[in-house]
Amino acid sequence: MRYLYRLLLIPLFGCSFPSAKPPEAEFLVADGSSTYWVRSGPRGITARMSPLILTSADNRFYEVYVGESARSYDNAVFTTEPVFRRDVVTGDSTLLLEDPGVSNWEKRYLSMFPGAAPLRSDEVNDDEVDFAASSEIDILGVVGPYILYDRRTTVERANYVKTDSLRGALDVRSGAAVPLAAVGRDSTVANGGGNRDANGVTWRHAGYEVVARLDTARAETEVVLRSLSGREWILGYVDSGLPRVFWLDEHRAGSKLRTALTAAFDGALIEDGDTQFVQALTGATAVRYATAQR
Repeated sequence: MRYLYRLLLIPLFGCSFPSAKPPEAEFLVADGSSTYWVRSGPRGITARMSPLILTSADNRFYEVYVGESARSYDNAVFTTEPVFRRDVVTGDSTLLLEDPGVSNWEKRYLSMFPGAAPLRSDEVNDDEVDFAASSEIDILGVVGPYILYDRRTTVERANYVKTDSLRGALDVRSGAAVPLAAVGRDSTVANGGGNRDANGVTWRHAGYEVVARLDTARAETEVVLRSLSGREWILGYVDSGLPRVFWLDEHRAGSKLRTALTAAFDGALIEDGDTQFVQALTGATAVRYATAQR
């Protein structure tokens, strides 16, 4: 499996403006492959990154992840990468998607070789096989409750190779397939819960705003924290054209959810093998005023 993610780059040095205190804030910024936990206050801004694919639906947080399943025989191997959701608070995992094509090819193989028996989990088939079917899945993005993915299925036999690809969407709540056109028409997710204008998308919250602006020169999205007076702190850039924002500084984000989110952040880091990424902005770092004062 491959995750297409990029670190949120927090600028540590900027213009020599007078020290400015950012607003009290705590929120998550999520794109299609990573999540950033941002905390802001009088002492500055910190951001923690994790390769966690996070979304929310029906007032619940879900981690979306891709697993791996392999069944081997003496002369064949069948591999899939199923998509799961994990409830962040309860830890319960639910299978959302698995390529049925690989299972069908396995059934076909067993009909050709009815005496074939799967190898035990502690047995390894190091030899080249005559029959192989595999499915790879990339998570391309998450839009509201919808997961966008790319799936490639490859079948290899003697003197025969066939590859199929499919780009689709599924509902994180049920695993049901959703037409891509229907996702685009869903007005409830078109702006990720924010308000779109000519300058980007703005998420308004008590005491501050988060702004996402597409930087066409960089082909990335700039994410900004903005006070109600119009002063801005540049948080960095993400690949997603429309990141999602989840508020944590409100009454429903209690200690149970925070503990669960911390565990999910740590778990994704361990599974991915990357080093935890933490940077901070002090009062003297990049800050500017918005051109449109309110």
